[in-house]
Amino acid sequence: MKRSTKSERRQYKRYFVKNRLFAVVRSSEHKLNRIENMSKGEIALAVIKSNPPKMGEIVEISKGGLSFTYIENETELTQFREMDILFVDEDFHLSRLPFIPVEDKAFDTEAPFNALSMKRLAVRFQGLSPKQKRQIKHMLDNYTTGEVPPERTMEN
Repeated sequence: MKRSTKSERRQYKRYFVKNRLFAVVRSSEHKLNRIENMSKGEIALAVIKSNPPKMGEIVEISKGGLSFTYIENETELTQFREMDILFVDEDFHLSRLPFIPVEDKAFDTEAPFNALSMKRLAVRFQGLSPKQKRQIKHMLDNYTTGEVPPERTMEN
């Protein structure tokens, strides 16, 4: 019996993203509903004040999900199932994307004196609205830098 690899199971092509594209898991205090008229500093303060359970820079994205790195913390994702995507350089904001966690792994960084434990969370989008699907397509068309090779896995 042949086992399938992760790349064989993937439904969508994955893409690397431009720098400064962030995933923010929504908390109950989340207050990023109207950021279109906020300055970059106001957006940063609103994110910090919302006390997100997990937040970090997106590494890869596809039509079906994404992965992002974050500083390890004790918060479990069992009660949090929506996230926002922010691209600060372009004032781009995708709101309330429903997701399910797929994989949450620790990884080694190349920094010689790394005091923080980093993890990488992969999520799959679930139940997106037609508008959210269009926004993700727009993001893939405008904020990515190239396709991720099929043989690349989360360990790479």
